[in-house]
Amino acid sequence: MRYTEFHSGFIWASLTTAIVAGFAFGAYLAVVIGYGFPVGQGFYSLIQTHGHLQLVGWVGLFIMGVSLHFIPRLASFPIPHPERMNRILWLMAPGLLLRAVGGTVLAYIEGSPIFVPLSWLVVASGVLEGGAIILYVSLLIETIRGSDKARRLPALSAVKPYFGMMAVGWVLYACLNLFLVLHMALNSTTTVDTAWNEFANTTFMSLVLLPVAFALSVRLFPLYLALPAPDWPVFGTGYAYLLAVFLQVVPAAPPLAGLAPEATRLVVALGTLLKGGVILWFVWQLDLLTRRRPLGRHARFLDTGPDRPPTRPGLPDYGEFGRFERLVYAAYTWLVLAAFVELLCGAAILLGYSISIGTDAIRHMYLLGFITHLIFGASVRMLPGFLRKKRVASTSLVDTTFWLGSTAAVCRVVPLLLPSWLFDELPAGVMLTQTAFAISGLLGWGAVLCLAMNLRQTQSNCYQEATGQRPPAGRGPGNALTEGYRER
Repeated sequence: MRYTEFHSGFIWASLTTAIVAGFAFGAYLAVVIGYGFPVGQGFYSLIQTHGHLQLVGWVGLFIMGVSLHFIPRLASFPIPHPERMNRILWLMAPGLLLRAVGGTVLAYIEGSPIFVPLSWLVVASGVLEGGAIILYVSLLIETIRGSDKARRLPALSAVKPYFGMMAVGWVLYACLNLFLVLHMALNSTTTVDTAWNEFANTTFMSLVLLPVAFALSVRLFPLYLALPAPDWPVFGTGYAYLLAVFLQVVPAAPPLAGLAPEATRLVVALGTLLKGGVILWFVWQLDLLTRRRPLGRHARFLDTGPDRPPTRPGLPDYGEFGRFERLVYAAYTWLVLAAFVELLCGAAILLGYSISIGTDAIRHMYLLGFITHLIFGASVRMLPGFLRKKRVASTSLVDTTFWLGSTAAVCRVVPLLLPSWLFDELPAGVMLTQTAFAISGLLGWGAVLCLAMNLRQTQSNCYQEATGQRPPAGRGPGNALTEGYRER
């Protein structure tokens, strides 16, 4: 069996969803909230739709596309049913489209004859997305189970807990999402249950987005950023993170939250404290921001010789992917900030204090600050190899993506962290923070548009090897790195 070529359709569907709906809705919402404009009757439905499209459409589809290419190579076993990838995409795309249309229109046609049919089309979106998720998870499980080398590959074994969390999180979210849209249709409402929706989003972020980001960071960044090979308990750290998430998320489930409110609050605080601590430990051991340890033997590609000019200082590339590392560093800076805030909030509650930092600020530190910047950085470094290109099309667009994305995250999060007394002392600061918050969505939209343009140009460029020939199937600049590391 041969390895399946990279299915770029997932990436283009992800970028299309982000540009046309996810980030576009976010830009509109930021302007309305920032300047205090009248929200309108469809405002809360649009907030929920924006969140769903960003989680499942923007980030989720990207994860699907990358994992279906990367995990089989990590497991040394090709995907057993590559034809299912098209089915997954053709279920996800119309599902997201129906959710985008239904979520934005339902509130404006309440009471009209087409309200009920459109409500059930939103239910159909949950069915389509759920079917795609089940196909995706089952395909990954079959791939890993089919590998007779899986148990002998330390690189795969170490990150199995993270991929296991990802699989469980996908299925759990699919079930919760279908339950929510079905409940909405049966009750003829225009929004899904707020408490359950919050629980579903937190579950997806904690069990899918963060674990898969950690797993890919452990496996890829030692190569892409010349980090030392992981010699710390990656496997055990995954289970410590899972325990923290269990303590933080499960007691907050709507049926359990009201049984013993004080005990629930303390358990959630303990989980929040532990989660923040585990993430900080992970970042410290990854050594991406601190660079404490010397390079391992896997960094031998940094060696120079008569036929090999020196690479960029401390990095294994020549600048052909732009300064992508700044996007990765920015992502992990936001991760450290989010983890520290969670640790601080958890500790304060356990000690009997209260810190007024909203969940929206923490959520956007993780999603806009960490996950989105990680996608930006990984895309321009990793996807050219997957697409059989030697470089990214425009290093200038990489820089533009960095500045727009970083400014967007700062403008979105910092106004939520500023204390209220500061505005009493500096009345002019109110307008400044309102404007910063309002333009954050537009800046984020611009950043993802720059990424899409760069990847589109990269894919359209003709691939040319030094010999003028196309590389063998299943091998490419990015694949060689992946295959060279999976044995370690």
